[in-house]
Amino acid sequence: MASKLKPFPTFASDAEAERFVDTADLSQYDLMAGALPRDVWFARAEELYKDARITLRLPQAVVDAYKAKAAARRMPYQRLMRLQLQKALEAL
Repeated sequence: MASKLKPFPTFASDAEAERFVDTADLSQYDLMAGALPRDVWFARAEELYKDARITLRLPQAVVDAYKAKAAARRMPYQRLMRLQLQKALEAL
């Protein structure tokens, strides 16, 4: 049956996606196409598990630069900072 399902479309904005989901019959679409296997998804989710909180004082210019770069990548700036810290640690 999965082969008869339509591919799920891509959208230019969240608002466009919300309009589609509000009006479409989702049973006609293959919602799992392109999804990661369950084990891979869980492995990646574990990498993102965070159980420690820190406070770090930085110059405002550094925070603003991270915010600008994160906005260009369409991601939260603290996630970008965390990823950069992890890469730097691996490089040591």
